[in-house]
Amino acid sequence: MEQTVAMEVPRAWLEGVSDVPLTLQEIFRVGLYHYKVERALRLYREEVGSLGFLAEQPGIPKRELIREARQRGIDPGFSAESVQEDLL
Repeated sequence: MEQTVAMEVPRAWLEGVSDVPLTLQEIFRVGLYHYKVERALRLYREEVGSLGFLAEQPGIPKRELIREARQRGIDPGFSAESVQEDLL
């Protein structure tokens, strides 16, 4: 399912960027992915939920969120319970 999104951005943000729709869609997709990852990791640091739960909410694969956490120096801190869940 697609949704049309219209927004205005400062012209300076688009300097050197092709205005081809596929390019702009890719920029939006990458930015949205990074937003979801950063939000999930912020909530993880705030102990709102486990990495698995916080990955599931925006549809990020758990392994990707764990990789992103490690790249940012965040230890996923697996419990015996979470390891057992992963083995099932």
